Amino acid sequence: MLNSARAHRGRSPLRAVAEHPFHEFFTNIRADRFITELKTATDVAAPQPRRPSRNCASSAPGAIEPVTAALADADKIATVAYIEVLTGLVNQKTFPKFIESMVTGSPRVVAGVAWALSSSRAYPPTMLLEALGTEGIAKSALLDVITAHRTRLSVRELLAAAYKQEANEKAALFRILGELATDNDLPELVGRLNGKDPVARLHIINILSRFPKPEVQRALQQQLKDTNKLVRAATLGALAKMDGPIEIEQVCALLRDPEIDVQNKAIDVVIRANDPETIKYLIPVLKDENEYARRAAVEVLNEIGNAKSVKELLEAVSDDDWWVRSRAADALGKIGGPKVVEAVLQLVGDQDEDIRRAAVEILNQTKDDRAVGHLIEATKDKDWWVSERAVDALAEIGSKRAVPRLIEMLDTTPPRSLPVVVRALGRLGDHKVIDAVLPMLTREEKDIRLEAITSLAKLADERRLEHIRVQIQAQTSAHRTDRGAGRAARAVRSRLALLA
Repeated sequence: MLNSARAHRGRSPLRAVAEHPFHEFFTNIRADRFITELKTATDVAAPQPRRPSRNCASSAPGAIEPVTAALADADKIATVAYIEVLTGLVNQKTFPKFIESMVTGSPRVVAGVAWALSSSRAYPPTMLLEALGTEGIAKSALLDVITAHRTRLSVRELLAAAYKQEANEKAALFRILGELATDNDLPELVGRLNGKDPVARLHIINILSRFPKPEVQRALQQQLKDTNKLVRAATLGALAKMDGPIEIEQVCALLRDPEIDVQNKAIDVVIRANDPETIKYLIPVLKDENEYARRAAVEVLNEIGNAKSVKELLEAVSDDDWWVRSRAADALGKIGGPKVVEAVLQLVGDQDEDIRRAAVEILNQTKDDRAVGHLIEATKDKDWWVSERAVDALAEIGSKRAVPRLIEMLDTTPPRSLPVVVRALGRLGDHKVIDAVLPMLTREEKDIRLEAITSLAKLADERRLEHIRVQIQAQTSAHRTDRGAGRAARAVRSRLALLA
């Protein structure tokens, strides 16, 4: 009996009650009494508000359910008191009850329980990760609790949990993981780049972008071959944030990627790298059948190009079929920026005939006024093709500075190129050049006469209108068998009649 008394004295009153057959009865009474105490303590109308007893709270786990229920309609002061009590009740054993409240409770209850769980350190944080799998739980609130305990969790634990979650929860865990990751975690993260979950790889790539280390860059570049377009784009985005050498050939290949977003990111990476080997890998891109690929190559040139690099490109395409050369010139001309235009201007006088031809063809597309002087000089080129295309380019630009040179060419240009010159004068000149063009009506060459008729109609003013009409009529009569000239003359006479 003495031993029994000693044993009874060694037990706590709470444990003694717990062993009593009426344990549940007494627990409920104590919980009700505790709630009453809390309400009294937090009643702002009471004469002497009292602070609830933490000892009482910690000895009454049965109070969890009624306290959480009381949160539903508690005022601000009572809510703070209830949460303080709940915080004291949290431990590894009572944790499931709190999780249950986050499943069944109202939004106010869920928010209060999450606050209590965030404030307590009396349970292992991994229990929070396990709770993410609870059906019906308020995951957003639970993720807030996990965020509050993030420093108590390891990267490996968060990774293991993230792979089991749906997209939103996965993204939230990876955001937390990104805040915690350090250099020591890089092997773990890099090792998971080859996993089967593409969404997880996307998040890992974004985290790794914060660590510009050679081993990370090497690992990321392997992802450029991934079949998932989002992974390729994310990898390029990560590489764009890093300094140091990259596999420029591999990145340039993505300028031909079927996905525009991937192409655009590849452009940024190539420009930022500014690798001296870039031009070599732009050549196949500039030849590509896909217009967007060619545009991507030119956009890179717009930033890093110079005369040497543009010449290298033009030399590379010079032996290809004409349509390949035409595509490349078209892309350089239409999309080329100031650097490309400056480079091409320097190549108009190159010793290589093919380079000069390509340069003039590009300038035909640019319509850049800076080219006028170079193009006027190019009209004197010994290569008839360069000379003709230079005249065409001057007409496209529309600069009247070219008119004196074009008039001069009427006397010096071989007959085969005269139609081009006359046509350009019709576009650039005014009534002052009529006297220079009129003699072209008497030329034996049909195509020269046709261009002269058309150009004179454009150049005519009121003072010379009748004279031009008579001259055209005379030439039509002189070449009655020339049906083409006759049709052109009739059309011009109709036009002139409208001007009269």
